[in-house]
Amino acid sequence: MEVCPDCQVPLENRTVYTQYQTDLPPIVPIVTEFHIQAGTCPCCGQRWQGRHPEQISDAIGAANNQLGPVILTMAAELKHRLGVPYRKICDFFTTYLDLEICPATFCRAEQRLAQLAAPTYALLLDALRRCDVVHADETGWRISCLNAWLWVFSSSTVTIYAIRTSRGHDVPEEILGPSFDGILVVDGLNSYNVLDYVQSRCNGHLLRRCRRLADDLGDPAAVAYVERLLRLVQEAIDVAERREELTPAGYARRVTELENRLDAWIDAWAPRFGADVNRLVNHVCAHRGEWFVFLHEAGVPPTNNHAEQMLRPAVISRKIGGCNKTLLGALVHGMLASLMVSCVQQGKRFLDLAKQLFYAPTVPAIPLTSLPDG
Repeated sequence: MEVCPDCQVPLENRTVYTQYQTDLPPIVPIVTEFHIQAGTCPCCGQRWQGRHPEQISDAIGAANNQLGPVILTMAAELKHRLGVPYRKICDFFTTYLDLEICPATFCRAEQRLAQLAAPTYALLLDALRRCDVVHADETGWRISCLNAWLWVFSSSTVTIYAIRTSRGHDVPEEILGPSFDGILVVDGLNSYNVLDYVQSRCNGHLLRRCRRLADDLGDPAAVAYVERLLRLVQEAIDVAERREELTPAGYARRVTELENRLDAWIDAWAPRFGADVNRLVNHVCAHRGEWFVFLHEAGVPPTNNHAEQMLRPAVISRKIGGCNKTLLGALVHGMLASLMVSCVQQGKRFLDLAKQLFYAPTVPAIPLTSLPDG
């Protein structure tokens, strides 16, 4: 620009600026034509058919037009990791990829992918059972008109989703197995009480309960009693965060002091505080050894926020996609979502895993740690 658009006079102090704009070119699907050799052995009569390393199916004839692994994996991730329904995914592919695909095609493809991924999922489940710290949580789910729950069991590198009609202790026992010797971080659900695992209770839930109770109580003495626990738990979390700043002996003294103060708080309870405070004290006493586990074990966090964060995508999927319509769909969702999220945790790409599964002529067992970095 050399002149003013309004005054039509030459501009002064002209400067040239640089701007960058990144965009995508028109996305055109690539169609690969395979010429497959086949024949019959004259000796044994057995018919043989060749297979290219990039084929994902041996289908010929009327079923010789197949979708590739990138399209199928993209649709599966949009559905099971991001919660987009297949109907909307098909509309998106039509708009941006110029591909007309029926939602039922993706449903059949995800079932096939889950079948191929079953051995890898079994390895993932075994890896979870070997973890030192596992977080557990659950949220409401539906399978058609049936009430169900989506459970999450997650460590720093592995996550397992399981959709079950039970909210009882049988689900953690099924997923973690009888020989789990790590620490299970949980919230206040009573189903965990009967488990024999070493547990750590979520102090975040305890803090929220104390705050609500202090706001509702009318007795100043009862409010002061509840706030005393509130300050104690917050101080314990602060001490754990400053573990590296303290000497081992100094840190041990602080932990002993906090444990003694918790016992003193329990002993200071009085019946006049009311039934709500009484229930709080009973809850703290019932899990006395599970509140300050994070002070003694460096790898254990004070809250169960990790499990809640891993549940958040499932809650979004529930609101957008409406859960599952069939038991098979629930099984497929739990398996594929577990593999996808675990790949993200380990810095891998689910696409690389899916390609290995689709390309393999037989069903392989692929540990996630064997995948190349994305």
